[in-house]
Amino acid sequence: MIEKICEIIDGEYHCDIDITTEEWKQLLTNSRVFDDKSKEAIRKWYIEPGHSATCSYIGKKYNEHSMSANGIINGLAGRVQKEIGRFVVKGKGDIAKGTRFIVVMKSKQIDTKPKTWEWTLREELVQAIEELNIFSDNSYSDDDLILDIGKSDLSSDTTHFEYSGKSKNKKDPVYVQNKYVYPRSRRVSINALRHAKYKCEFDNTHLTFIRRNSDINYTEPHHLVPITYHNNFEISLDVEENIVSLCCNCHKQIHLGEGFEVMLEKLYNERKDLLKMVGIDISLDELIKLYKNDKS
Repeated sequence: MIEKICEIIDGEYHCDIDITTEEWKQLLTNSRVFDDKSKEAIRKWYIEPGHSATCSYIGKKYNEHSMSANGIINGLAGRVQKEIGRFVVKGKGDIAKGTRFIVVMKSKQIDTKPKTWEWTLREELVQAIEELNIFSDNSYSDDDLILDIGKSDLSSDTTHFEYSGKSKNKKDPVYVQNKYVYPRSRRVSINALRHAKYKCEFDNTHLTFIRRNSDINYTEPHHLVPITYHNNFEISLDVEENIVSLCCNCHKQIHLGEGFEVMLEKLYNERKDLLKMVGIDISLDELIKLYKNDKS
């Protein structure tokens, strides 16, 4: 069996973990390897921006000890090594000889005070998770989605997001609390906020505030064509091109206030070409009617 050496070089863990996406897919569907505790631990990193977080951040977010996930993920990594059966990781230098965490995640030191280590799920594992749709990256109401994003550290999402201009297949409704609702993706909403540079898209001079967990303006994602009307469309409404970034006041006004038609006209005119590109074909008059009828 090959020994793969794990060592720290320039503040980053280095180890040649050559597990392919297809192999991760087989591992993810093997309950002897990925038990429920392992999946839940991995999910905590998967839903974070960039699939990255420090252990202390995860512990704080879930009101757990900062090292609570370590044993679970190390155990998972050991089972992965055993199931793959072609290598074993050996630590070098300051790394414990029996380290296994690196099988599942990469790690680098980040410049915080005090300095700490940020862990990131391996790209091949993320790809396998997404191809199998193992985790539901969805919040099932606007309020839940906004609250979850509001509490998250978005500081690692520093790169500009570009629209794909491609439509997406819509997902099946999910039965939650005695009714069917349509899934909303946390990642898609964050992408839309990133594209807007966390400014209000109705009026980018509108005052907002800095998020508690990130040095970033607080705005909220809003589906321009309401997601409650998924049945009216053959494709998904939960795409970045259909999500606008709004300050708190504008978000409440467009849902509940007078003058929402003026807001819709401005936002619609700026988005109508993008909406058509992703298969959302709707006129301004039709959109206004949806808002007048919307009970969400």
